[in-house]
Order: sequence, then structure tokens, then C-alpha cells
Amino acid sequence: MPSKPDLDTASLLPPFEGSLTAALRAVGERGLCDLHALTRETYSTQRFLFRLHDNAEAVLRTVPVAGGKLLVVEAPTAELVHYSADLGLTLASSADATRATDLVAEALSTVVEPVPCLWSAVSELAWRCHIVLALNADYDVSFSHPAIPFSVFVSVPDRDVPNSVLRVAESLIHETMHLQLTLFESLCPLTNADAVWSTYSPWKQQQRPAQGVLHGLYVFSVLRWLWLRVSQESRCRKEREFALRRVLQIDEEISTARALAQSPALTEAGKHFLRNLNIR
Repeated sequence: MPSKPDLDTASLLPPFEGSLTAALRAVGERGLCDLHALTRETYSTQRFLFRLHDNAEAVLRTVPVAGGKLLVVEAPTAELVHYSADLGLTLASSADATRATDLVAEALSTVVEPVPCLWSAVSELAWRCHIVLALNADYDVSFSHPAIPFSVFVSVPDRDVPNSVLRVAESLIHETMHLQLTLFESLCPLTNADAVWSTYSPWKQQQRPAQGVLHGLYVFSVLRWLWLRVSQESRCRKEREFALRRVLQIDEEISTARALAQSPALTEAGKHFLRNLNIR
């Protein structure tokens, strides 16, 4: 059984220990079982949200991840289509989503698996994946929600679109890191929910509460760490160029969120976390 998570916020910084995500997953799984009578084997987004039983057709594909676990790509049921539409998301059809799973599998095996901490995180925390449509080939969409503990929604560009595998990998990691931080916050709050304070989010391009901006800073700090590694280690010139562009873009975005350091909404742990992120 995983040990209790290290509640030092520095433990969240990459390359974090695989035991961290296993311990956080166990925390979320205990709550899932206690409140919803679900386990990893019986969990689906459909069952979690609507308490409806899905059937074999609700599973489009399973993709192997670490430790004999599976990432399940879930079908767009009528209930999930309506739920997603209310959030401004359009689920891909079953046929389009099934085709997209080849890129999901490739992104996991070629980009995520070589990075042990991220491979562990996706394997432990991303149980169900939903394929959504993007506005155009150059635009990626991804989504997760704190109230849905083990599900991610990602768009998948066509295979012939440049850097499509890298982009899918980023979306999967992006949403997994949101799930990871949410589970950590359930044990160690980083912001005060009662504080009324907001600042500009470069990712949402609007005012956002402290918690939302802190999540953005964490997620993109992890992605920056990944892309810096790829830019230095990949043997593929196009991958190195993509990764370096992402590092520069993320640096520019992060630089516009510095006001968070002055937020009265941060707990002491949140302030420590922000210092650990070393936002420049």
C-alpha cells in the first residue's frame, strides 16, 4: 500500500517521485470508493457523473500504461455529449475518437513513457480519456475538472499535422498535472477558498481566482521542464525546435502571472509552493 504523500510542496516539482502519484491516487481512490462505491475497475466518467451503468460499447479502446494499468478511451454517450456541450466542449464521434486513439497511444509510448515521473502520473491518475474537437488544426483543447477525479478530455489533431504526437502528449500531461495538484490540495490547501481575489490568467485570457492561476503556473512549469529536457535530448531536429518554441512561449505566459505572489488568497503552503516553482 502506498505510503502517505509527502505534503512538502517541493515534492510536486519534477522529476517528482512515482510514489507521490501512487499515494495521491490512493487518496482519491479511497474517496471514490467511499462516496460513489466505485473502484478503478468500475470507474467511468459516465458512471461517476450520472450513476448510470455503461456497457461494452462505451469503451472505444484501452491503451496500456505502467504497472499493467490501462487508460480507457470512453465513447461519447448522449449524457456525456450534453455534459460536455454545457462546458463548451464538443465530443468527437465514436468513429473519429477511435481513429484518434492511435495518436494517444503513440504520444504515451514515445513522449510520456521515457519520462518516469510523468509516465507514473498518467498511469496512476488518468483512467478515462475523452476525445474532443478543436476549433482548427492549430488549436488544442483539453479539460479536466476538480470534481471528476480520474478523467481527462483532450483534442487530437490529424496525424499529418506538424508535431501532432507532441501536442497530444502535452494535453495528456497538462490535464494529469491538474488532477495531481487537485488531489494534493485535498490534503494540503494552497489557497483560501473564502478569499475574494483574482488576477489576469494568460492561459484563460481573463481574470481568474488565485487557485486557477496557481494551477496554471504549476501545469505549465511542469511542461516547461519537459520541453526543456526534450529540446536538449531529442535526436529529432523538429522535436527540438517544437520543444524550444514551447519553452519560450511558456516563459512569456508565466511572466505575466507574477502578481499571484502578492495574493492574500495564498496559504502559507501556497506561498511556499509558489517560491518552489521559482517563477521568473
